Amino acid sequence: MGNFNFRNLEKNEYEMWNEFVDKSPQGSIFAKTFWLDAVGSKYNILGCFDKSDMIVAGMPITESKKGYVTMPKLTQTLGIVFSDLSEMKYVKRISKEKDIIMDFVDNISKFKCFDCGFHYNFTNWMPFMWKGYKQQTRYTYVIEDIQNIEKVRGEFADNTKSVITKSIRNNLKVIDSLTLTDMYNMLKKTFERQNMQVPFDFDWFSSFDEIINKNNARKMLFTVDDQNNLHAALYLVYDKNSAYYLLGGADPEFRSSGAMYLNVFEAIKYSASFTNKFDFEGSVVPQIESMFRSFGASQKQYFRISKNNSIMLNLKEDIRKYGKIILKRG
Repeated sequence: MGNFNFRNLEKNEYEMWNEFVDKSPQGSIFAKTFWLDAVGSKYNILGCFDKSDMIVAGMPITESKKGYVTMPKLTQTLGIVFSDLSEMKYVKRISKEKDIIMDFVDNISKFKCFDCGFHYNFTNWMPFMWKGYKQQTRYTYVIEDIQNIEKVRGEFADNTKSVITKSIRNNLKVIDSLTLTDMYNMLKKTFERQNMQVPFDFDWFSSFDEIINKNNARKMLFTVDDQNNLHAALYLVYDKNSAYYLLGGADPEFRSSGAMYLNVFEAIKYSASFTNKFDFEGSVVPQIESMFRSFGASQKQYFRISKNNSIMLNLKEDIRKYGKIILKRG
């Protein structure tokens, strides 16, 4: 402890941060500044520097309102991002990580509320536990080493292979020439089938897409039949570390066509040209979880770490003001 300096990064350091994220085992598109700009987050990047002023770790701090650190829309994970310490002896690496995490915990103690998903390569949440934070385990599914497509396809469940073969036999094909409006309309149909609303309006989605597309970090894929009926749509985002199935939907009228399975397969093949992983982002909906699992992806656990300090802060404020605890009734 005391070997590291913490400060918020200046904007002229954001390019350095994005490069750092690319090299980190916990790095993802969600930790990059253009993503945080796209989702409209108010944020700072809290950097951890060693004595030679080299960055060794960092964490995006995203506040929904002052003092409340929460996850922005469409953002799977943030949390602490480390430099690659894999060359260190394990006992030294785990000790260094622990010291850095404890310093981060001390630096975020001022916030009234903290609720953050951490990358699945962040494995030690004990320093948070020691300071009274809670943890909920979440799951995602990831296909690794996607360059060998035939090997990847060989890991698919037999039924998934059959559905894809059938969809091709029925003259379905995947194209990328439709519009963001087509994508949003497909999302609406999917949510409406579940008696839900899309959690963002088209204007928000449009401004989000403009920034993501400007940074060459997305691909939209659409499955159509030979009458040009749109069956399914998938919104893929990606960086050097991984591709991510961010959003997807299928027209209820064509649910039995297998279009979504074909779309995912094409998304994996497309991703293999520039990255090594395909992250389904997980789902707690049983039917969606089983679909993701059927592509032979590995299950990954990640932490959702949280703490609500506002009750304790209010209690301390009452004691400071009145010299006693005020019991509020009713």
